[in-house]
Amino acid sequence: MASGFTTALRNSVLTLEFRTTSVWGCCCNSDPGDAGTTSAEFTASYSYARTALTMDTATTGSTSNTAALEFPAASGGDWGTISHLAIATSATEAADDIVASGSLTTAKLIEDGDQLVFAIGNITISIAAQA
Repeated sequence: MASGFTTALRNSVLTLEFRTTSVWGCCCNSDPGDAGTTSAEFTASYSYARTALTMDTATTGSTSNTAALEFPAASGGDWGTISHLAIATSATEAADDIVASGSLTTAKLIEDGDQLVFAIGNITISIAAQA
């Protein structure tokens, strides 16, 4: 018996979760893990806020952002170092609604005045193919 989802089902799940519902990007200073721990998320200080994320319809078991994800510029102080990007189903920080996360290729210190931007296509979410 085969294990895993077909490409059609992976596309359906990804499109349903990330395209047909509202999702927000979250900056984290550590891995939120499988539990989606919001204690890893930056706090709502120095103008940090979750930011709306627009994803494409899934194909080949993955989906990517169709618009740049532009967080507000840090204002009044440093946010700290972002090591992970999480995706949540609410704009409210610490709402325990993180549904996906991944590590950045390179961690980035966000200092006062910096604006974190992920260009179109730089965020990809996928479900692994069958083994």
